[in-house]
Amino acid sequence: MRYYKIYIDGTNEFYTYCDEKDQYDIGDSVEVSFRNRIKGGIIISLDKTSEFSFKVLPIKKKLESQLSYKKEFIKLLLWIRDYYMCSFDQVFSTAIPAGLNIKYEKIYYLNENKKIYINENLKTYFLEKSRVRLITLKKYFSKERIKEAIEKKVLIENDKWYTYEEINKSNFKDFKEFFHKKKSIGENTLTNIFSQKEIEMALKNNELIEERRIKNFKEKENEIILEHGNLEFPEEKKLNEEQENVKNGIINSTKKHFLIKGITGSGKTEVYINLIRKGLEKGRGSIFLVPEISLTPQMVKRFQEEFGENIAILHSKMTSKERAQEWYELYTGNKKIVLGVRSAIFAPVKDLEYIIIDEEHENSYKQDSNPRYNAKYVAIKRGELEGAKIVLGSATPSIESYYYGKKGIFELYYMNHRYKNAKLPEMEVVDMKEENNSFFSEKLLKAIREILLRKEQVILLLNRKGYSTLIQCGDCGYIEECEHCSIKMNYYSSGKILKCNYCGITKKFTGHCSSCGSTNLIHSGKGVERVEEELKKYFPVEIIRVDGDISKEKNFYENMYKDFSSGKYKIMIGTQMIAKGLHFPNVTLVGVINGDTVLSIPDFRSGERTYQLITQVAGRAGRGDKEGKVIIQTYQPESYVIKKILEDDYEGFYNREIENREILFYPPFSKIINIGISSTKEDILEKISNEIAKEIKDENVEIHGPMKSLVYKVKDRYRYNIFIKGKRENINKYKFLLGEKLKKFKGKDYRVVVDIDPINLI
Repeated sequence: MRYYKIYIDGTNEFYTYCDEKDQYDIGDSVEVSFRNRIKGGIIISLDKTSEFSFKVLPIKKKLESQLSYKKEFIKLLLWIRDYYMCSFDQVFSTAIPAGLNIKYEKIYYLNENKKIYINENLKTYFLEKSRVRLITLKKYFSKERIKEAIEKKVLIENDKWYTYEEINKSNFKDFKEFFHKKKSIGENTLTNIFSQKEIEMALKNNELIEERRIKNFKEKENEIILEHGNLEFPEEKKLNEEQENVKNGIINSTKKHFLIKGITGSGKTEVYINLIRKGLEKGRGSIFLVPEISLTPQMVKRFQEEFGENIAILHSKMTSKERAQEWYELYTGNKKIVLGVRSAIFAPVKDLEYIIIDEEHENSYKQDSNPRYNAKYVAIKRGELEGAKIVLGSATPSIESYYYGKKGIFELYYMNHRYKNAKLPEMEVVDMKEENNSFFSEKLLKAIREILLRKEQVILLLNRKGYSTLIQCGDCGYIEECEHCSIKMNYYSSGKILKCNYCGITKKFTGHCSSCGSTNLIHSGKGVERVEEELKKYFPVEIIRVDGDISKEKNFYENMYKDFSSGKYKIMIGTQMIAKGLHFPNVTLVGVINGDTVLSIPDFRSGERTYQLITQVAGRAGRGDKEGKVIIQTYQPESYVIKKILEDDYEGFYNREIENREILFYPPFSKIINIGISSTKEDILEKISNEIAKEIKDENVEIHGPMKSLVYKVKDRYRYNIFIKGKRENINKYKFLLGEKLKKFKGKDYRVVVDIDPINLI
């Protein structure tokens, strides 16, 4: 007899049950009795305790109707729990699509031992549901089987209706199960026919029997599983010498971790596709992760052309049912490849050969709510557990990844030439301090005019949504602020609203000052809506705006891509959403309206993010046969970040950044933890923050704070941060101590959140 720790659906702890016949294994879905109720659970690990101070209940049965999980998958979830200091429940609910979670249902049976029924209609309904016609039986049983059941009097015929007769015949279990299902009526079906009062009365009179059971997920198996037949590939695209060298190097290497530093337009995607194809030819699967904003219709179309119905797509705009169906296709092995965003790292791909992470530098791979995991690090761990190769790719790798590449921890490959020898765009910087127009420099306006005359297209980047970032009264000086956050409200002219980009609250813009009623309002801090408005004064052409709000409209991406590709729009203006994943051969000019928006953020990664954003959007220019041009408008042309972008010198930029980080002891030379404490009451927040800082002190790590967050109040909660920094081995040891000490700090008036390897320190 073995003992197992089991994760019970909807709990935060593991509970011990016994396996009386040694018939279960780690990862199995099982049914157990939990607090006098039937519950579903997942076997997590062996419990090696020799003696128990409580009665250990047995596992009731394996849930064949539910999914089971590989041991490696369970180990991965446990690693995430421990590494990111969160609960297993948070990890499990993030990893498994909602449509596949264990669900419960109420079913009802007629009490056949009852002699007299008050509600004859109810009795008649159940009896009619429990009998079938011969034509129905033939759908589930062979003619010979039906004939045998009739001869043995298991099936009783009455006026061409057949019912099941309970007899002690073990070889007719199939009929017993079939008719047992026919006799049971689900809660939704029953409440559509009878009132709640009638059902309650029947239960009270013991005419009905109510049973709570685990819903059978696989009852709809035939509906979900699709037959894909033999694998058929389109003709393989010929790679150039540089692409071929990278592909063969990864395939033939004995190493497991790779970084491809390939300039924009160098054809990294074709290398990824060829790697996935080679894996598939061996019957092995792959996961290909992209940032949400890169999962464009263009990208999906390219992969579907290549792999047809063998690829599953997973992204946040899918319904729970759609995600569950794609997940189940992978689980059964009907599909071997997944193209998806961050959470697709948990997809149950069988025989995993590659995990490929495109644009590996992107912040969106880090989740900003519990569990605060980074898909890149989860991928590395999953690869280690399943023997898969991890391929990271970017034109502008994160400083940490490039450092690991330089040190040989990742096998580093370069792709320094654009596909088909297309030229990199010419780059220019304009000092906006010398310009009269704060929106467009003379150089940018002239370049746009020339491009439009040549019937080519323009992309303009401004990483700010809305019309203006704040509105101030010219008479009394009042600034419109969010009532719930310590932040100015943005003005959106398209909806005539003021909106807080932290809590999302909106209010109607009246055109009057909220304090004194004046109409003398000054709009400061330009957003994409304002730039679009100003641009139309110069160029009477079709302009499309792309930002996080407008892109939520159904089929926006599909329509945007089609319309811009066809030439319907001449200019695209947008936020960082347009910086990657788009390939428009007719775009020959990219303009960066303000290169300083990210650079001015007080964060040790602001220079890195600026370099990445501007370089990525610059890569949208000149991707076809025509040469491209990029104009960067900035108030800080002397910044080394801007200079290195202009020189296309990532190596020089990296050397400067890595030197600074070593001096200041920032990643990759250290590991960092951010503890966020919040409360609706400032006095409690200050008191608890100081108590925590005192409690968690340790001589082996640096602890800074508590200090007020840069945005002090969000959604009516005041916020403090405690910042922890230390060597990798010291932080790993300290995390256990930290977890134990923070157990003391659990109150109704405050929240404590631990973020391991934080990306956002604001």
